[in-house]
Amino acid sequence: MSAIKNCHNCGSKNVEKVSNSIIYGREYGNGKCYYCHDCKANVGTHDNGKPLGTLATKDVQILRKACHDIFDKLWRYEKVTSRGHLYGLLAERLGISGNECHFGMFQRERCLQALEIITLEKWWKT
Repeated sequence: MSAIKNCHNCGSKNVEKVSNSIIYGREYGNGKCYYCHDCKANVGTHDNGKPLGTLATKDVQILRKACHDIFDKLWRYEKVTSRGHLYGLLAERLGISGNECHFGMFQRERCLQALEIITLEKWWKT
């Protein structure tokens, strides 16, 4: 994913890579994020400066975190299968490609679809 120039949420061109202290009051991680000055949507960056996903409003950030909390528990602690395999299974159930299947790229509707799936008991086996 390359640098973000326009906000897909509000259409603004007023997006820039800034210190994430603009959101949190102090810097976390590598200290950088992409930020829309108009609708306040944001997304963190990898150490190399590339965005971790797409810009997200606060409500989408909450949904993404909920998805990650459930999903990550399965591969990280319960070790039901590998992370990559679990994402592949989720992509299949969502009807999207593996390249599109990452919570950092999901918007509201896709997060809600994912939550419907990953909250089902043993969804990865069906």
